[in-house]
Amino acid sequence: MAQRKCPTPGKRGDAMTQTSFQQAFADVKTHLCSLHVAFVQIENPLELYVFEAYAAMELATHEWNTFRTH
Repeated sequence: MAQRKCPTPGKRGDAMTQTSFQQAFADVKTHLCSLHVAFVQIENPLELYVFEAYAAMELATHEWNTFRTH
């Protein structure tokens, strides 16, 4: 999220050496700390898989959770 506000080349460690990125990172961290969180326990693995994708699309968080396999 900080990269979106202040694009920097290289890895996070490199970006954190730049003052402008440090500020963007701190701003995003403050924003994230202000959010409310809810938990839903889903036992069925298939239902959990489908719910995660649905929630990412419905809450427009798909940019931060791409569901790519490793």
